[in-house]
Amino acid sequence: MVDMVQFEGAAVVRGGRAILGPVSLRVAAGEMVAVCGASGAGKTTLLRLVNGLVRADAGQIWVNGLLVNGVDVAGAGVGLRRGIGYAAQGVGLFPHWTVAENIGAVPGLLGWGKARVSERVAELLEMMGLPADFGGRRPDQLSGGQASRVGLARALAAGPKLLLLDEPFAALDPETRDGLAERIGVAQRAQALTVLMVTHDLADALTRSRRVVVMEAGGVVADAAPAALLRSGHPAVRALVDSPVAQARRLVALL
Repeated sequence: MVDMVQFEGAAVVRGGRAILGPVSLRVAAGEMVAVCGASGAGKTTLLRLVNGLVRADAGQIWVNGLLVNGVDVAGAGVGLRRGIGYAAQGVGLFPHWTVAENIGAVPGLLGWGKARVSERVAELLEMMGLPADFGGRRPDQLSGGQASRVGLARALAAGPKLLLLDEPFAALDPETRDGLAERIGVAQRAQALTVLMVTHDLADALTRSRRVVVMEAGGVVADAAPAALLRSGHPAVRALVDSPVAQARRLVALL
């Protein structure tokens, strides 16, 4: 199987201290991989290495056969970023643009015609379960769940083969989380997407992906399918597993 993303000894150093790595990790084309761990484990740094938002101080990162290291993100790297969908924590929609303008931003930069952009916006609003008239709204007129859907639509707008998700379900209620997760699954199947998702919530990671990578102190301490991960004896993995299990037991005790 062809690798879409490949980290080979990737490391990031800040203030003389390694905050990530060295990490070696491969994500196959069409695969959905969740990266989980406590705050400060290096999850978001790992994700941002992929689209050049963070530069590696050592090692190599490959995306779809392209060596990311050393790519000028203001020059040749612009094409790299536009080929990767990125939905950041907190959504980050442009506040003075309409929903339609936000979703159509990257296709517009790529030179798509107005009719094609409008058609794509309408298609994505439908995919996200949002009415067509939402295209004229501004971000401050949206709920948190609606804004998250628009952020996902914007990340998918140009038809990327790689989707990066940074805490996509943070601060969402359970029903909204499930709805957004379902739409991510629909998009993955429809566009044959490779998905790399960062989350601090192991329950999300286990139930929404077929492979889970656990990080601690900037390194990878586990990489397995959900069922195998649950049997891991690594302390960092056990700490992540024990929390939702204890919560479930408390809920069962109330029945």
